[in-house]
Amino acid sequence: MPRARSLPALLAALALAGAGCDSGDSEPAAGPLALSLGLPPDPVNWLMVIGVEQGLFADHGLELAVRDYVSGKRALNAVLAGEVEVATTAEVPLVFRAFERSDFACFGTVGSSGNEPRVVARRDAGIAGPGDLRGKGVATQRGSAVHFFLHLFLVTHGMTEADVELSFMKAEELAPALAEGRIDAFSMREPFVSEAERLLGEGAIVFAEPGLYHKSFNLVAGTDVVARRGEALRRLVAGVLDAERFARARPGEAQALVARRLGIDAARVAELWGQIDLRLGLSQELLLAMEDEARWALAAGLVEGSEPPDFLRLLHGEPLRRVRPAAVTVVELGDAVAR
Repeated sequence: MPRARSLPALLAALALAGAGCDSGDSEPAAGPLALSLGLPPDPVNWLMVIGVEQGLFADHGLELAVRDYVSGKRALNAVLAGEVEVATTAEVPLVFRAFERSDFACFGTVGSSGNEPRVVARRDAGIAGPGDLRGKGVATQRGSAVHFFLHLFLVTHGMTEADVELSFMKAEELAPALAEGRIDAFSMREPFVSEAERLLGEGAIVFAEPGLYHKSFNLVAGTDVVARRGEALRRLVAGVLDAERFARARPGEAQALVARRLGIDAARVAELWGQIDLRLGLSQELLLAMEDEARWALAAGLVEGSEPPDFLRLLHGEPLRRVRPAAVTVVELGDAVAR
């Protein structure tokens, strides 16, 4: 049975639906178009990196103005602040911002992985296994995918956030803080894991937990961009699809592009490559993941509210349907999908 919606949620959905009906109508179907993109270096976002480096978006008449961001969370903030029109981010930051506002939409997933975040610790802090984190100073980026991973990691090993001295830092602050001994461990992903290993050498110990958390990276834009830039979004999605094909057909070249742009060792890129599903889609699993993460955020007191937002209203399937219809597998899209 479809979920009952509040009046504000219905109004937001109707606004997006109207935008979807006009998507592409306000822009010419031919000729070059410009679009600004916020680009984080996250491994699960490597399709976007490949597309930018290989010039695949230009093949569709899309001139991208690319702005680099340290994390998907900050790239999302840039979209909401009007710094860029489109960005990519993990689903957890989308969950946190959905408790505050509804003027943005997710229109595709560009990659996912069940084994991407890591916990990195100092051996000289007496940490040889996950259980040794108890009572130690552990940091992460608040309201992010690696924050959620840390929560699951601690629970898996018989702990909660209350069993460690938890603190929050910016992504780029974590490796230096660990190297300087200001914290004992952190939860993060590449390229910051490699940075910590370079700084600490044999003094670093890295913990993975395959299958614990399935992370996705997703295309996001403001509802105003959805309303006005339908053709540009379609071209962007078409370029991502080309990047997926390139990555599958020429993985060695694709990995070299990633390593060069992000300054990551080629061997580490190759190691992570097989653990990431670089595939374009918009699935029911994304919706379910966001609902689970919202319940965690509420239970942990990280957000204000009494129940999860209606995440269905944030999913906008039209650009992807125009390029790869079968990739949109959300059971019920109530927003901008033309019916």
